[in-house]
Amino acid sequence: MASRSSVPCPDCGNYRNPLEKSCPYCGSSEAVSVSKKSAGVFTLNLEEGLPTVDRALEKFEQTLNQLSGTAVALVKVIHGYGSKGMGGRIKEAFHQELIYHKHADVIDSFYAGEDLQPGKSGYETLTKRHPQLKKLIPKDIPGNPGVTLLILKRPS
Repeated sequence: MASRSSVPCPDCGNYRNPLEKSCPYCGSSEAVSVSKKSAGVFTLNLEEGLPTVDRALEKFEQTLNQLSGTAVALVKVIHGYGSKGMGGRIKEAFHQELIYHKHADVIDSFYAGEDLQPGKSGYETLTKRHPQLKKLIPKDIPGNPGVTLLILKRPS
């Protein structure tokens, strides 16, 4: 889960939660600058509670709406790989939503965990496009087929 420590508003200087879309003091919607330690990586577990595929996708959409326009830039989505190790319905449905750009207004890019190992094309693409993220990739993502990393668009 992303840290909810306070950061100063770039307009008024009052401290606010980095996940808030606007400052509660001055109303500024200016994105706050958040360090790696403050922002971290937001973790969304779509498997929690053993939901149906539809419920898992609904949870994803709700969380994405909450994160849109905040300082969160990376989301680790845990969708699982299926109990038989052959893909899993939540993973398949989730990846279909990403492939068909259903959330292109919020998501800049996405990388499957199994593609985020040094030497694989996904890892090379990510580190060329976002070199600063190389140090931010959580250690449990590379090679993990039950996880996908999302890069969110920065508020403009």
